[in-house]
Amino acid sequence: MSSTAGHGAKVSICDVKGCECEAERSLNLKQLQKCSLVFKGEITHNAHLCKEHYKQYKKETKTSRAIDAVY
Repeated sequence: MSSTAGHGAKVSICDVKGCECEAERSLNLKQLQKCSLVFKGEITHNAHLCKEHYKQYKKETKTSRAIDAVY
């Protein structure tokens, strides 16, 4: 079991197409529509992202997140 998983928690795999890394974050689908990531299948609620894809999401949405934080 990984150190990132809690007591009895399942270790999730990144939902980005072609990635098999362990997921670090889970984000709402509405947030993820603003970036260019391509997912493995149809995501209904939340998608799991590994560290590298979360970093990519943050870079792509930096300006829109900054604007949302002001308002």
